[in-house]
Amino acid sequence: MVAGIDVSHFQREIDWAAVAASGIGFGFIKATEGVGTLDRQFHANWAAAKDAGLLRGAYHFFHPTSPAAAQADWFLRTVGRLEPGDLPPALDLEVPGAWAGIAASDRANLVLAWLETVEQRFGVTPIVYLSPAFAIEVLDSAPALARFPIWFAHHTHAEAPHIAAPWESWNFWQYSGNGQAAGVTLPVDLDRFNGSLDDLRQLAVA
Repeated sequence: MVAGIDVSHFQREIDWAAVAASGIGFGFIKATEGVGTLDRQFHANWAAAKDAGLLRGAYHFFHPTSPAAAQADWFLRTVGRLEPGDLPPALDLEVPGAWAGIAASDRANLVLAWLETVEQRFGVTPIVYLSPAFAIEVLDSAPALARFPIWFAHHTHAEAPHIAAPWESWNFWQYSGNGQAAGVTLPVDLDRFNGSLDDLRQLAVA
């Protein structure tokens, strides 16, 4: 497995050279949220992670009550373009209570609208980030999501995350939300990729 972290402005300034020197191979970086919210550390983190030699990926925090197409467009305009070696973008799905007013039959379609718009524009299949419980209880294990790589948020001391349908395995795993990493002074999310560094590079943009 390959070690990684995911970050936002909550980690403040990060020494990405120290992160890379510690053996961490990738980082997911928050870019946007909803429509119009830019993570204030995104551009600094995005450039510094690449300069340090890490595989980097950008993620968007989804708001179910905002138009999915507008959220996708905001994310795409913020990131601009992907470069060779960049990881596919990720869609961050959480806060089940925010979805309470969305009909169960409409939820997966909202998610797919963002994923498919970004996929078409960037030419790479995005990653879905969620907890196993979210996949089951909010999205009803929607079969249409199975083709997207999955990043499970499951904070456990087990050797692997719980796998929720429609997925049958896992690609990325956020196993801690309160970890420590060289180069990061504040608590940070810790991740693993289910494969070798070469496998991870194969997933990246050519």
